[in-house]
Amino acid sequence: MAFLCSNMADSEPNSLLELGPKSTVWLADIGIQTHRELEEMGIVPAYCLLKAQGYPVSLNLLYALYGALHGIPWNKVPPEVKEQLQAEVEGFHFG
Repeated sequence: MAFLCSNMADSEPNSLLELGPKSTVWLADIGIQTHRELEEMGIVPAYCLLKAQGYPVSLNLLYALYGALHGIPWNKVPPEVKEQLQAEVEGFHFG
């Protein structure tokens, strides 16, 4: 199951700002500035691209990306969702 759903509006360019400033800059560096852009790329591909490009990402960022699309704080992401996201990251391959 891929986590791509969004229930947030894209009313402004930097509408991902439930994230911290560093994460926001990193995402902009890979072309993501809105919920829609994150939704289109996908949470796991975005996280893996950041990691592949050498950004010091942690699993908390993975959960924060999920939270950004679902309107919840990273630390409120349910454990079963965290496990699924981690499994998707482990199995992700570009291309």
